[in-house]
Amino acid sequence: MTAYQSANGLVNLFNPTFAVVMGGLAIGRVSFDRWLRFVMPLVICRGIILLLLLSLGAMTS
Repeated sequence: MTAYQSANGLVNLFNPTFAVVMGGLAIGRVSFDRWLRFVMPLVICRGIILLLLLSLGAMTS
């Protein structure tokens, strides 16, 4: 369950069908391309951290 929730949160940061992201970008008048350039380094860092934490959790259980 933890892996699914972590991946879901990670994907929702850049998924164009996620209404909260698209609505916020529309209200803030930020293009999706600009948002992707901003969020991709964060997504990669968060993905690496999630991978390490989930691996650690799998090894300790």
